[in-house]
Amino acid sequence: MPKKILTGPRLVLILLLAALAIGGWLMIRKPAVEVDTGRVERGAMTVTIDDQGETRVRELYTIAAPVTGELLRLDHEPGTAVKAGAVLAEIEPIRPSPIDRRSYDETLDRIGGLQAELAAARARVQEARASEQLARTSHQRIESLAARGFASRAQIDAARSALQGARAARVAAEQGADAALHGLRATEASLRGGSNRAPAGQVVQVRAPIAGVVLSQLHESGGPVTASTPLLEIGDPTQLEIVAELLSADAVRIAKGAAVEIAAWGGDKPLQGKVRLVEPLGFRKISALGVEEQRVRVIIDLAGPQGDWQRLGHGYRVGVRIAQWTAADVLQVPIGALFRQGDGWAAYTIDQDNRARLVQVSVGQMNAETAEVRAGLKAGQRVILHPGAKVTDGLRVQVID
Repeated sequence: MPKKILTGPRLVLILLLAALAIGGWLMIRKPAVEVDTGRVERGAMTVTIDDQGETRVRELYTIAAPVTGELLRLDHEPGTAVKAGAVLAEIEPIRPSPIDRRSYDETLDRIGGLQAELAAARARVQEARASEQLARTSHQRIESLAARGFASRAQIDAARSALQGARAARVAAEQGADAALHGLRATEASLRGGSNRAPAGQVVQVRAPIAGVVLSQLHESGGPVTASTPLLEIGDPTQLEIVAELLSADAVRIAKGAAVEIAAWGGDKPLQGKVRLVEPLGFRKISALGVEEQRVRVIIDLAGPQGDWQRLGHGYRVGVRIAQWTAADVLQVPIGALFRQGDGWAAYTIDQDNRARLVQVSVGQMNAETAEVRAGLKAGQRVILHPGAKVTDGLRVQVID
């Protein structure tokens, strides 16, 4: 028999009921949440301590003025290469200024008094020498009598004591005479005036102790300088090292010889280095936020060919990543997949039905990107990154490509 075709109001009613049923199902059905995912994988892992460092020449020489005088020449600009022994600066020593007439007369009178004191001191020396000779003769006589039994032990001791006292008096007199002589000479020297400049040809030349490069000019022009005034800094820029000031709590975890990656230095790729020294002495430093911190200097040697880092100079800022812990084959999970749950860590995995599954994870070492997995996850599993509050256990998820 022929099929009955629904027409008219009945067909419209059926279609309306079907639409309502589908709409109700869609309203009841919970939509899938879009998520980012990562994978649990095995591979090499390194935990680093990251901080800022500064390059410096390993042997930096500060050249200072050896005498007080007039700086005549200082024409070595920063960056100038110098040879060992090259003249870096010339200084003309300045002599004391001539004294006035009144001071001259006073000094002459003082010299007369000092000459008299010297004569008296020399007379005391002669007297002391005579007393010592008399004491020595008396001591010899007493010893001779004692050898024949005509002098007592007390007489021998008294003679020996008298000789020692005379010898000490003679030494004191001689030293007094020397002091008087030096005082006289010093006063006489103050009268030797003349020009306040050194004679021609007596210019002091300051020479380079090593072959290197002028790094900075601390005294920009000629003029009067005093002894020990810094003039230049020189060093060998091919002998660079890096100094990083780390928190003491981080420094104790760094071993000598630890590998270092040097980044943010301006080159196309990171440089490699190695820790040479963790200084045993810490120091206090105020951070940019005003916090008092205990810091320790860590000295790093640059590794690799010099051509890789030849553009670096003294006092350049760099970023350092010092290896604290390294393993060649570790099961690890992206750090963004972990979140705290109670006293431990947890993560959401995705099952075959695209549903989120909450798992407890035991982690070990952690760095800025991954964490070592000790239990709870397996290699190859997908995990949800930064799940947030919308993700719950059993929720359907849709992976964002």
